[in-house]
Amino acid sequence: VRDPTLGLKVIHLVRDPRAVASSRIKSRHGLIRESLQVVRSRDPRVHRVPFLDAGHKLGVKKEGGGGSDYHALGAMEVICSSMAKTLQTALRPPDWLRGNYMAVRYEDLVVDPIKTLRQVYGFVNLAVSPEMEKFALNMTSGPGYSSKPFVVSARNATQALSAWRTALSYQQIKQVEEYCHQPMALLGYERVGSPEEVKDLSRTLLRKPQL
Repeated sequence: VRDPTLGLKVIHLVRDPRAVASSRIKSRHGLIRESLQVVRSRDPRVHRVPFLDAGHKLGVKKEGGGGSDYHALGAMEVICSSMAKTLQTALRPPDWLRGNYMAVRYEDLVVDPIKTLRQVYGFVNLAVSPEMEKFALNMTSGPGYSSKPFVVSARNATQALSAWRTALSYQQIKQVEEYCHQPMALLGYERVGSPEEVKDLSRTLLRKPQL
């Protein structure tokens, strides 16, 4: 980034941590080793946020997930801690980063793909081709939402955005919010106050980000 001959810019794609947690749990078998590595990379000097559900321990069968769900949620503490540090740097950028960093919310990309795509391309001084705009629309206007992990396909944007609200238990949602409240606040992801609020899909839980 410091090399003026490269003109390097950073585009940071982010997503609602609750959706990330849901995806990691859905992909539990493919990500169990990776989740373990993430958890083990935790800084021992940092105070751990305890599980809100004291009975949710490793090896205990819980809503079908057991230990893999435990590790998937535990990994979110490390992931969100790292994300918070990155976003704090972006809020108060050093000279070499100022003007060279852009955060893009996944939710904005799928709700308004053309507008967001043009913003991203404008950030790097490029024009969006009609073919790329057509591709973006197709990828966010598919007929459904795949339940298979690691599959890239056209999908219904509304279903993709709200899938975590039906896939996660209220306890799991509150756990992720406890781990991730700092980056969620900076990125404009609203916390929920009740199970009923989670199920009310007419409410987007999105507000203007601080970045």
